[in-house]
Amino acid sequence: RSGAILAMVSLPDFDPAKVGTTDPDNFRSRTLTDMYEPGSILKPIVTAIALDAGVVNTTEKIFCEHGDYHGEGFGRIGEYKEGFGDLTVREILINSSNIGMAKIGQRLGKERLYEGLKLFGFGENTGIELPGEIHGWLSTPDEWTGYSVTRIPFGQEISVTAMQLIRAYCILANGGRLVSPFLVRAIVDSNGKITELKRPPPPVGYIVKSEVAKWVVGEAMVGVVNEGTGKRAQLDDWQVFGKTGTANIANSDSRGYSNRDYVASFISGAPAENPAIVVLVSIRKPNRSLGKGYTGGVVSSPVAREIIRRTLKYLGVE
Repeated sequence: RSGAILAMVSLPDFDPAKVGTTDPDNFRSRTLTDMYEPGSILKPIVTAIALDAGVVNTTEKIFCEHGDYHGEGFGRIGEYKEGFGDLTVREILINSSNIGMAKIGQRLGKERLYEGLKLFGFGENTGIELPGEIHGWLSTPDEWTGYSVTRIPFGQEISVTAMQLIRAYCILANGGRLVSPFLVRAIVDSNGKITELKRPPPPVGYIVKSEVAKWVVGEAMVGVVNEGTGKRAQLDDWQVFGKTGTANIANSDSRGYSNRDYVASFISGAPAENPAIVVLVSIRKPNRSLGKGYTGGVVSSPVAREIIRRTLKYLGVE
């Protein structure tokens, strides 16, 4: 609610007693220094932009082409598994339909999609009080190809940091208001006395309408956890909201994407009716040899569930 960062972990980390033998990459705070294509965890953000712009509504149905959407200028788009027919916007998110999101992107068009993503903070630093933060990558519409407006809505052709994602989802969790992330609440001396109290940056206005943000969180993202790909994040004591993502990693030595390597993510929070925390878990190249799956719903959502459970219990949230 305030933008306070309660915990931030990057693994593998390092032992301060063995700095000389540590891989230098382990010194990075990957939350700030690493960017990646977010995949499907971007879908609720784009949905909020589209609802706020009035190009879609919560009751209409969008034809999702039974899993095979193609056309001049944007190539061919498929689904992760089976195809779908007519879906509401809520069902598009619950089923994580790429085609549904591509059609939403086409309705938005280049300019509105780009401006909406910029308002949510993508393509710029969050301003958190740590060195090394990068601004990700969001090209301007004049650089977009015919593919861009159909691929960005499901998290390709855009690279983000974990901190940018957290800030963006805090907007939705706060009813559409922007709060800035911060780390230091107070400075304490060796005797435990507060020498300086830091005031959190105040909310600076609404990025999307409050009713839009609340619907995306309380209806669509709750639906993902209760009915869709995020069921492993369910808790008995709190209603969790979330969105899974399984993003193909772009090939480093050629065009296109790997069909073996993924970033498995789950963005989430709770309690859905009055969110107290937002949690992101992203795992790069989950070990498929373990035979337990590689998707965000399988790999990352159980981790997020335990973080949410322990944190809400610690904070005394009922």
